Amino acid sequence: MTTERDCVYEIQSDVSLFNEESVLKPYGYQVLFGQVAEQHLNCYHLNVDETMKYGYAWALISLEIEKINPVPKCETIYARTWYSQYKRPYFRREMEFKNAAGDLLFHGSSFSVLLDIEKRTIYRKKESPFTSPPPDAIFTIDAAPTFKTHLSFEQTEERKVYHSYIDPLGHVNNYRYGEFAYDAFTDEEKKHLGQMKRLEIYFISELRPQDTFSIGKAYEENKMYIRGHNHMKNDNAFDIVMYF
Repeated sequence: MTTERDCVYEIQSDVSLFNEESVLKPYGYQVLFGQVAEQHLNCYHLNVDETMKYGYAWALISLEIEKINPVPKCETIYARTWYSQYKRPYFRREMEFKNAAGDLLFHGSSFSVLLDIEKRTIYRKKESPFTSPPPDAIFTIDAAPTFKTHLSFEQTEERKVYHSYIDPLGHVNNYRYGEFAYDAFTDEEKKHLGQMKRLEIYFISELRPQDTFSIGKAYEENKMYIRGHNHMKNDNAFDIVMYF
């Protein structure tokens, strides 16, 4: 019987996802995973058009990846993804990305919830509201949907939400958060991006139209932290951690 892990998808690593050093930008991992997830959910009739028939949409809570080898520029990448666990309210999904030779480039996990479109609340019932494949409890890395730190963040810039950031769910698309983080890099930090070993992105609260937010940075040993703080709600919108 064919399982989710048997499905392999071909995607292209577009040149726009790489920096001047030909290193994949942090949000490039989000884009590559998004391409695969979209194809996969379409195949299993779990895409946004289908879930919205029930009044729900997938909302990404966290994305965590471990880089094994550099991602090649403008080459075909072979990827697979599978649903691995449901611990209310989090749906966990695994991913693997390989080159043409079969070498592992990066792997990781994502956590998502089902968002009630009208009420903006999270689905918390025991059973899924629609039919989906059973979880295949094979995990790629140690991962968790939430993150905490007691570090102090130094504010680097103020920003506001523009119309171009908003997706069909009425909030800032998750890709943008990785872009915000990369924009906060110094020239020296950009030069060392190729040494990144692990990337964690936590989506804490929605950024909506008219919101303003600040970007803060903190450092600890081999880690760099980037935080987005929503001034309109006085809470954190996202946290990003990079391990070097």
